Amino acid sequence: MSWSSWTTLEHEYREAGKMLKEAREKLEINTTRDAVDKELLGGMMSDVGEMSKILKHKVFYEFNSLSEDELALLTDRQREIAELRQRYSYTEIAKITGLRPDEVFRIFKQAVNKVKKAKRQQAKGIPVGLSPQQEKIYILYKQGKKPKEIALMLNTSYSNVRYQLSMIKKKSVSKTIQ
Repeated sequence: MSWSSWTTLEHEYREAGKMLKEAREKLEINTTRDAVDKELLGGMMSDVGEMSKILKHKVFYEFNSLSEDELALLTDRQREIAELRQRYSYTEIAKITGLRPDEVFRIFKQAVNKVKKAKRQQAKGIPVGLSPQQEKIYILYKQGKKPKEIALMLNTSYSNVRYQLSMIKKKSVSKTIQ
């Protein structure tokens, strides 16, 4: 299996857990074999969930948890902390940057969450870096809705929808993730 970082692997395990849960919920028990399958799916969900927790821990507490492509998505401060995190502990980074260790951890956690959001957006075919409102506008626009319809549906102004669409176009050109 190919993966670029701990965050990618953690995301893949989380998605696998969701798929197992869906399969287990859809499974109707008509035979003994169905009951056994449902029990096996439950065990697999438990194992995948435990591995997901371990990987989440690795993202926050092990070195080299973000790839170069992921680092490119971050703000300068987030990138600085994340790059230092490739080699140093939170306490050491705090000494280097003059921040408190809890601030360093908070900034790194924000960086990881930003990367996770970008991966979720990419998986859904949504341009990376959109706000929640921009995501809604983008999805409705891709469904063929006109800006006036979108404005009515989202209870916002037509000019705001047009502005957000222009911002979406800029973001979809400027940011990509591998």
